Amino acid sequence: MHSKKKSQRDGFFQNTAAFFKNYTGALISANEIKQSNFTGLNVAIIGANQSTVSYLDLITQHAASVKVFQIKPIFVLPQTEKGIHRLISHPLIIKNRRLFNNRVKSLLAIRYLDSQVQDQWLKRQLMPNSADEHKVFLKSDTYYSALQRHNCNLVTWPIVKISKHTLQTMEGIEHPADVIITTY
Repeated sequence: MHSKKKSQRDGFFQNTAAFFKNYTGALISANEIKQSNFTGLNVAIIGANQSTVSYLDLITQHAASVKVFQIKPIFVLPQTEKGIHRLISHPLIIKNRRLFNNRVKSLLAIRYLDSQVQDQWLKRQLMPNSADEHKVFLKSDTYYSALQRHNCNLVTWPIVKISKHTLQTMEGIEHPADVIITTY
């Protein structure tokens, strides 16, 4: 079974390389965000991980436009949340720590989203699935405010084609991109 997962993963990365083969702009990993200059560029971010969530505000401050292509909604907690760790390490909770940890974090992430995003449609698009078994919690104090900047848009339609300078989504819109940031 392990070899089956490995072959599926290898096939995914081979297909991914083929997906980007016609693209002529800069293709960078999310780990390289800090070393990159996005001044005046059209930036496309595909997916989300801790680097893209942490640095989205920095990217939107310098880039001409930023499109965040969401694969699935994520749980975002505030970076400065300290009380949660004290609560979870309480002796009465240690026994069921993992279960309690995920439930409380999910509720806090949804509450944080609700307090940070006023637009109901954007809030609906960003709402993660609380029933998801494999929850990933990312931390940022500025992610939601960066998504609401005038030069940043959330795109929830799947990408169907990447050409020399654009990403085309399923609804037929072509999004220009000088730089694509990938999270895989």
